[in-house]
Amino acid sequence: MVPLPRRLAALLIALFATVSICGTALGSPRDVINDFSDNGVIDLCHSKADYDAARTLPVDAAYGDPQGAIDTALANPTLVGTAAKPCPEVASTDEGSGIGGIALIAIPVGLSVVALALIVGGRRRRAAGGDDGPEPPA
Repeated sequence: MVPLPRRLAALLIALFATVSICGTALGSPRDVINDFSDNGVIDLCHSKADYDAARTLPVDAAYGDPQGAIDTALANPTLVGTAAKPCPEVASTDEGSGIGGIALIAIPVGLSVVALALIVGGRRRRAAGGDDGPEPPA
């Protein structure tokens, strides 16, 4: 059996990888604020939950009233995603900024491979009779 610290490390790495993958796939209230901040108008589709959560975030009101922009967007059915009619995926307009979409997927996948290697490596060492922990007292 793999010792507890190794199993715990593998579990934590796998958990972090899973959360990272989920976080990249979902929209966020910050996306609503970024949509408003780029031109003072919310012109992309967001979920109702994201609009509601965005109301509580601090916003630099350089372009006007973010609460009013959220109210206006909520009044336009094409800008509110629902379970029956989710928002269409929009290609990113950021060119050359950030770490990129490939890295957002490669990092969690790499972490999952490390977690798997920790588990499998420990089991193989144990099966081969290798030292995998402290000696029990005699």
